[in-house]
Amino acid sequence: MLPMPTRTAAIGFAGLLSMIAVGIALQSAPPIWLASAGLVGLATVLATSMPLARRVRRQQLEFAWWLDHGTALSGTVVPGAPFDVRCYVRHRGHAPLFISELSPVVPRAARVLSPPRTLAVRPRAATEFTFRLLAPAAGRVVLHGLAVTLRGPLGLFQVPLYFPNPLAVKVLPRAAALTRGGARSLTSAATSAGQTILRQRGGGTELHELRELLPGDPYKSIAWKASARRGKLMVREVEQEVQDTRWVVLDVSGTMRGGELGSRKLDFGIEASAAAARHALENGDRVGLYTVDGRVVSRVTPGDRKAQMLRVYDALLAATEVVDEDLTELDDDELARVVARYIRQQDGVDYQRRADRVVDVGGLVAHIRRTVELDPAPAIASSPAHEILRRFCRTRGVPLPYRPDPRERSKARGLCHVLKEIAAPRTPSLITIITDLDGLYEHDELCATLRVARARGHRVAFVVPDARRFATVPSSRLARDLEKIYGALEERRTREATRIFGRLGVPVTLVGPGDPPSLVMSRAHRVRSWSAA
Repeated sequence: MLPMPTRTAAIGFAGLLSMIAVGIALQSAPPIWLASAGLVGLATVLATSMPLARRVRRQQLEFAWWLDHGTALSGTVVPGAPFDVRCYVRHRGHAPLFISELSPVVPRAARVLSPPRTLAVRPRAATEFTFRLLAPAAGRVVLHGLAVTLRGPLGLFQVPLYFPNPLAVKVLPRAAALTRGGARSLTSAATSAGQTILRQRGGGTELHELRELLPGDPYKSIAWKASARRGKLMVREVEQEVQDTRWVVLDVSGTMRGGELGSRKLDFGIEASAAAARHALENGDRVGLYTVDGRVVSRVTPGDRKAQMLRVYDALLAATEVVDEDLTELDDDELARVVARYIRQQDGVDYQRRADRVVDVGGLVAHIRRTVELDPAPAIASSPAHEILRRFCRTRGVPLPYRPDPRERSKARGLCHVLKEIAAPRTPSLITIITDLDGLYEHDELCATLRVARARGHRVAFVVPDARRFATVPSSRLARDLEKIYGALEERRTREATRIFGRLGVPVTLVGPGDPPSLVMSRAHRVRSWSAA
C-alpha cells in the first residue's frame, strides 16, 4: 500500500511549487534552491514511509475485538441503548506505531458514537481501546473490520491499512432487557409453570370462597354441607388452573419495511411481538409465532419453557435478514457481483473479470464454502451454488434489498394459510395479527377464514401500524401534497378494514411509533369490535 500525503504535506508541496514559480518569474535563484531542497526533503520522507506497510505486515500486527457485555443494558444489546466493543492491537515489532485514524466498518444498522481519534501502539505489547456503538433497531449487526491509518515520519505521509475481522452482535428487542432485569423468570406464575388462574363456580382444584346462591348459579355448585350448617343455600367458588395458547402473527412484507431503521412499521412489530411473547410466558401461557409474507417465513411452535423466548427472538431477528430469492430483488448475476465485491474488499481476492464483469461463481463458492458451513439454515435459491451465496450474505450481514411490494394478493393468501393452521385444532387460542392491512381486507378468502376461526372459539385481533404516523416528515411542497393524498387513501382503507373485520367480531387497533408495544398488545383483544359496539 503506497503512503498517502497528509493535509500538511499537500500544503507544503503546493507552497514549494509556488516558490519555484515565483523564483522563475523573478529570475531569482534562492527561492528555487530553497524550494528544490524542500522537495528533496519531502521525497526523502516519502521514501522512508514506503517500507512502513511492509514492516507492519512482516511484524504481524494483530487485531481482535469482542462485545463488552458488562456495558450493555442487563448484559443484553437492545435498540437505543449504547454498547461497547472492546478491541486490542498487538504489535510484535520494536518501534512504536502511531495510528491517526480508526474507523470500524459497520453497516447502517449501527452507528459509532465515540471512536478514538488517535492511538499510540506500544512495541511488543497489546494496546486496548474501546468503540461505543448504538443500534436503532432489533436485528443482527455485523462489524466487518477495522480501517486504520498509520502515521509516517514527521506526520507528512500516512499508510491506510484494513483488518478484516467480522464480529456479529445480536440486537434483541427491548423486551429482552426487561426479562433479564425482572425479578421473575420467564415461566414463573402465581401457580405452577404453564398455568393461568381462572375463577369459576363448581368443581375445581382450590377453594376461593363460599357465598350465597345468586340467580343464575348452577345447582351443582351448591355446597350442601355448608348450606345445612348456615341454614341457607351457599355456593362454592374455586380457582381452576387453565393454560392459554397465544399466537402472534407478524407481517414482514415490504410494505412494513419502509422508512428509517428504528422507526419502521416492522421495527414496531418486532418489539410488539417480543413484548407479547414475554408477557404470555410470564403469565404461564403457551406462546407461538408466525412471520409471514405470501408464505410462512418462520414458525415457532407454541411452548412455555425458558428456551421458548430464545426461539421467538431468533425468528424475529431472522425477519430482518431475509435472503431468499422469492422475497428479495437481486437476480443471480447481481447476487454474484455483490458477493464478489465483498470478498474483494474483505479478503483481497477478485473473482470478477473487469472487462465483462463476469463472476467466477465456482471459485467464489469454493472460497466461501467454509464460512457458510457455520450457518445451517437453508435459503431459497435457483441453484445450490446460489444458495451458498445467499447463505453467505446472511452469515456476513451483507444486506439484500427486500422486495418492496407484495405480489397480487400474496399477503392475504399467506395470512389465510397461517390462520388455517392455527385454527385447525379446536382448542381456543388468542391470535394477534400485526400488519399494515395493505391488500388484506378486500380478500374474501381471508374473511371466510376469520369466520371459521371465530366459529371454533379463537379470539382474533389486528394491531395495525398507522402508515400516516410512521411516515417521515415531508420536506417539500410536492411531498406534502402527496402525503395528503395517500393519507386520505390510507384513512379510508383503514376505516373500511375496521368495518369489515368488525362485522366478524375481530377488533382493529391502530398504533403509532410512540405507543408502548407491551401496552398495545395487552389491550388489543379488549377493543370492542364494530359488531359489538
